[in-house]
Amino acid sequence: MCRSQSNIAFYPRYVGCSFREQFVLWGKELRVVEADPFKAIVLPVSGNSVGIELRKQDVSWKEFLSIASQRPRSNHYSPVYRPIDSTINILFSSGTTGEPKAIPWTQLSPIRCSADGWAHNDIRAGDVYCWPTNLGWAMGPVVLFTCFLNGATLALYHGSPLGRGFGKFI
Repeated sequence: MCRSQSNIAFYPRYVGCSFREQFVLWGKELRVVEADPFKAIVLPVSGNSVGIELRKQDVSWKEFLSIASQRPRSNHYSPVYRPIDSTINILFSSGTTGEPKAIPWTQLSPIRCSADGWAHNDIRAGDVYCWPTNLGWAMGPVVLFTCFLNGATLALYHGSPLGRGFGKFI
């Protein structure tokens, strides 16, 4: 089993869900179906068509959104107050140094990311910030929290940052 397959299989066992790209990224083809996830929500690379035949248990992004839009929603949301050490996110390591690991992030983690981004990277309200990372890696949540809590805009590039396209993007 290739490393990406073992990682894909690890995530559902830990939290019961997974997010993976099905196309070639960083020169590697990620084999979602071979990892046998419970269910996949399939997003199109571009346009509205996923361009592949889905398994019986899978749904397209468009179908997923239509299911969600049919559910009743409240216009009023009450905050839920939790202690500062409450877990808000589980960050998964890649397993580069061994087995993949689940790293719980508490409510303090975004505050720390935001403070570090403000102090060390000079990220301020009105800035546009781009960091070539995948939102599934450690820097993904760091960049999200840093930009949003400091009032900056996060620029996301779809594709590999190793080519001319990324250079034109930034």
